Amino acid sequence: MLMDWSEAAISLPFALYTNISTDIELYAYQWSLKVNRDNILHWFNTFYVVPSSTATITTSRWLELYQSGQWGSFEEFTAWQKSCWLVSPLTSCTCPIGLKQYTCKHSVGLAIMFNMYQVTDKTRCEPLGKKKSKGRPKKFVQLYFCKMFFGHYIFVIYYL
Repeated sequence: MLMDWSEAAISLPFALYTNISTDIELYAYQWSLKVNRDNILHWFNTFYVVPSSTATITTSRWLELYQSGQWGSFEEFTAWQKSCWLVSPLTSCTCPIGLKQYTCKHSVGLAIMFNMYQVTDKTRCEPLGKKKSKGRPKKFVQLYFCKMFFGHYIFVIYYL
């Protein structure tokens, strides 16, 4: 067993980057379209301060508290901790998913916004009104919305 692991370690080097799944890419693309770019602050080198979806304080106030490190109470600290994330595009994020899986919608979304990552056409064509239901899937008509080049919108109907 140890010999197999040793030989596998030689043939498979360490990963230099994390894989981005299609789900993360879709969530990141949707997030990059709906986030307010005025609320994103450049902080240091490649790090940005990004507001969370449940932000209670602004990004500038969050950065002031981060630099001073002075919170009035533990409740104020927990509100600060959940209000914004420190994000480096395609590298790291301090959100719970980013800390666990190394890639999240914030880091990939920032890379999409800064043209560091190209979204696939499959991800750009997102289903409209698609809801997951319990049980076996039924046959129904699904409408796909594609935003193609030059800002033209194309509607494609698939019969399943």
